[in-house]
Amino acid sequence: MRVRCVAVDGSALPPTCYDPRQGIDAGTEFPVTFGRTYCIYAITVHLGMVWYYILDDVGDPWPTWMPAPLFDVEDGSLPATWRVGYFRFSRENQYPILSFPEWAADHHFYERLVDGEAEAVRVFVSRRQEVEGCRE
Repeated sequence: MRVRCVAVDGSALPPTCYDPRQGIDAGTEFPVTFGRTYCIYAITVHLGMVWYYILDDVGDPWPTWMPAPLFDVEDGSLPATWRVGYFRFSRENQYPILSFPEWAADHHFYERLVDGEAEAVRVFVSRRQEVEGCRE
């Protein structure tokens, strides 16, 4: 899946995306580039809105989530291997995830990836190649 950035700040978001606990409001600047195309590595729902996991402009080796209203879909096709998972951390903290099987089945995968755990990094590098049939 590939999306093109059409907005870079919170003023483009519906107010339902605002989350003061995470510092997201109309003035939030997201680390994305207007007009740039990004590959999607996972999709989730937060605050009733779809969010995409992309490799943003910060340059971290793991994807971060961005609200979907910042993007237009250029290519909506998904890798055939992707699966749906549902993570329940608490009554207030639960969400679906659509991604490659290792992430969809393991609610700790993302934390391990960000922490640089070798197996999680290896899996992401491998799965990233599947996704990046699109060109950023």
